Formats: sequence, structure tokens, C-alpha cells
Amino acid sequence: MEFREEFMSRNIMRKMAIDSSSAILLLKCGALEHLLKSCICIVPESVSCELTAPDHEGSGFFLSCFSRGLIEIENGAQVVSGSRKLHRGERDSISLFVSGKADYVIIDDGAGAAYCRDSGIPYINALLAVKILRHGGVISGSDSDEMYSWLKNNGRYSRHIIEWADAAGVEELAFFLL
Repeated sequence: MEFREEFMSRNIMRKMAIDSSSAILLLKCGALEHLLKSCICIVPESVSCELTAPDHEGSGFFLSCFSRGLIEIENGAQVVSGSRKLHRGERDSISLFVSGKADYVIIDDGAGAAYCRDSGIPYINALLAVKILRHGGVISGSDSDEMYSWLKNNGRYSRHIIEWADAAGVEELAFFLL
């Protein structure tokens, strides 16, 4: 964690809010640990509860991340108007951005992504997070290809989302680069 601590001390790391489905997908494909070394990850309490629910896959990993400060729990999220149709975790993750506590949102929920898009909130999904890790030089091309392929095969992405992610390059992802 020396790398992360060095950049945190200079306060130049990006802060991103993440929902539980994105965190779980990134954990399963092997990308989450790389992301946690490269940026500051925050979640609302509702997402921390989802991630650490007893008997859920990965709950021990997430408990460890919270206790070690690798994922921060932020409270005081604002109510996001027009978001009543979203699940609580997605709504609360988006509200962290709206409250000024995050630079962007990682969200894999379709309704949550649509809300971000329609509200002008910068967001990406897990597929794009892996591409950002690659473009930022955090992971190798072969690791990125393997993680990206796993996500395409196991995530719930529409053909349109996959095609857009496949075509997205550094220019489209520049804002999110770590």
C-alpha cells in the first residue's frame, strides 16, 4: 500500500463512489485490488451493508477493506431528486457525487447509469474501470484482456453497452484516468 499512501499524502488521487454490483464484479474479475491501490473508493453505509452481508460471496474481503481503510464509508449523502426508482445502494452512491464527496461514480445498474447520464453525472461501469486501469498503466494488457473478457461473459451488459465499451479509447475515458 505504499503507492496509495504516497499519493494520498499528496492528495492527488481520484475519489470514486461505487455501488455494490460494480464492486462485486470488479472483485470477481480480479480488478478491485488494483483499483483500490489507484484511487480512493467510497461507499455509502447502505452499500457497505450489502457488501458485508453474512454468507455473501466476498463479504470477508470487503470487511477487511473497510477495517483497513481501503474502502471508506461516507455518511451524510444528500437526497437525490427524481431517483425514487433506484435501489437504495445505487441512489446513495450517486448522492455521494451530488454531495461533492466523489469525482465520479462506478455503477453497473442500468437504471442508475441512465439516471447519471440524464443528470450529467460522470460515471463508468466495471467494464470501463478495467479499461481505465489499463490505460493508466496500472495493469498489463494481458491482465486487462482477461478481466474485461470475464466481465463481458459474466456481467449483465447489453450488446449496446459492450459495443460502446469495446470502442471506448483514451479520449473518451480521459476524465476518469487515475
